[in-house]
Amino acid sequence: MKNKQLTDIIIYPIKSLGGIHLTNVKLTPRGLRHDRRWMLVNEKNHFLTIRQHPEFLYFELSQDANGFEITHRIKKASLKIPFEISSGNKVNVKIWDDTVNAIEADEQYHQWFSEQVGYQCRLVYLPDAAPRRVQPDWVKAEHHVSFADAYPYLIVGESTLADLNSKLEEKITMQRFRPNLVFSGGEPYDEFLWKDIAIGDGLMQCIKPCTRCIVTTMNPETTVAGKEPLKTLFKQRINDKMVFGENAIAINGDEIKIGDEIVVKSTKQSPYEPI
Repeated sequence: MKNKQLTDIIIYPIKSLGGIHLTNVKLTPRGLRHDRRWMLVNEKNHFLTIRQHPEFLYFELSQDANGFEITHRIKKASLKIPFEISSGNKVNVKIWDDTVNAIEADEQYHQWFSEQVGYQCRLVYLPDAAPRRVQPDWVKAEHHVSFADAYPYLIVGESTLADLNSKLEEKITMQRFRPNLVFSGGEPYDEFLWKDIAIGDGLMQCIKPCTRCIVTTMNPETTVAGKEPLKTLFKQRINDKMVFGENAIAINGDEIKIGDEIVVKSTKQSPYEPI
C-alpha cells in the first residue's frame, strides 16, 4: 500500500470565489483557518453561490500579512479585505436551510462587489460566536461549520481524480471540485472508507462522500458548463448519488503542512456510516 501524503492545501476565504494554495495552515473546528468565513448575499440576505452566478469564477484571491486581495481576472479591478472583522451591523443571513447571524462588512466592499458583478450584493462575515451546526443526522456530537455548504473539510485523493479523468474525453483539474485537502498515494476512492485519520499531528474524522452538483461542470477559465464530469459520476454513483471527495471534521486544532503523512487509523464498512 502506498504511503499517503498531503500534497495541497486550499482555502476559499469568500464562499464560491477563488481559492488560495497554502503550504501550512491551522485546523479549526469550522474548517481550515479563514476558510469560507466571508460570503456574498443578495438584498434578501440569501447567500449567493457559484451555481447561479458562474461569474464568481472570475474572482481570484491571494493573501499577505494583513488580509486578502481579491482581483477580477477580466476587469483587472482589485480590493483588499481583512482576515476577519469583529464589529459592524449584525444581520441574519440564509444559507441553504440555515439562518446564521453574520456581520456586514463596510459599505465600500458592498459597492465594489456590486460594480464587478453588475447587481446589488453585500459582503458578510461569520464570527466565531455564530453557531451553524453540522448535520446531526451524520455527526451526533455537536460540531459547527463556516459558510461551506455542509461540512468543514473536503478531502480528495489524486488517484481518485486520475481514475475519473481516465474515463473522460477531456481531462479536468482538481479545481473543479474545490477541495481543502489533496493527497497522493492509495487507491482511487480510498477516502470514501476512511473514518479516523491523522494528518501530521492533526486528527480528523471522515463523515461521508460529497454529493456533487453543476459547479463541477463549469470550466474555471471560461465559466462555460458542459455535461462532464456529472455524466460519468452518474454512471458510478454510490447510494444513488453522484459523489466525489470525502467530507470531514477536525478533532483537534493542530497545524498541518504540505508533505505531512496521512495515517488511516480506522475505516468504515460503508461510505454512508454515521459517526
